[in-house]
Amino acid sequence: MKLVDLPRYGPVHRFGNHHVYRTLMVLSDQKRKGRKQIADAVGIGEGSMRTIIEYLRGLDMIDVRQTGVKITRHGNAFLSDLPIKIADIGHGSIALGKECVAVQMSNNGNKIKLGVEQRDSAIMAGAEGATTLVMKDGRLTVPPDYVIDEQDPVLAKLLHERFNLREGDAIIIGTASTVSKAEDGALAAAFDLL
Repeated sequence: MKLVDLPRYGPVHRFGNHHVYRTLMVLSDQKRKGRKQIADAVGIGEGSMRTIIEYLRGLDMIDVRQTGVKITRHGNAFLSDLPIKIADIGHGSIALGKECVAVQMSNNGNKIKLGVEQRDSAIMAGAEGATTLVMKDGRLTVPPDYVIDEQDPVLAKLLHERFNLREGDAIIIGTASTVSKAEDGALAAAFDLL
């Protein structure tokens, strides 16, 4: 699923689908915010934020007034329909970076091959790496056959506590030096699955 298409002509956007998602998440508290405030919270420049705001405004997901930007009912409905849940899991033994953020993708495990594609997407978004897990036969597995429940029971327990895992769910753990970069990486990889 692509929230934002690449432009046919002119410069390529300096933001991705995960930035659009984070923009909606920042606005989900129902308070009006200025463009600079949103851009700082999302971690992109004001010019990119202007483009995101115009795009979301065209889809009727946000309301833009002189007093600021606010999410609409349509924007909230869109957010709640996405099969994404996020949790900061600190530092895990399975990860490279200092910080780890896990993103659960409900019913998307069948789209995972080896997890290399997700790792590449995470790195392109600024993370140091990503590990992809699939809930298969009631166990968390790194494709094709590394069972986390047996190899790293502490991590498996943490993920089971943070997420309501069901058969076929995918979890992408983004790792980076900061929580923000780890989250960007995990979300970028997750949006490649939609």
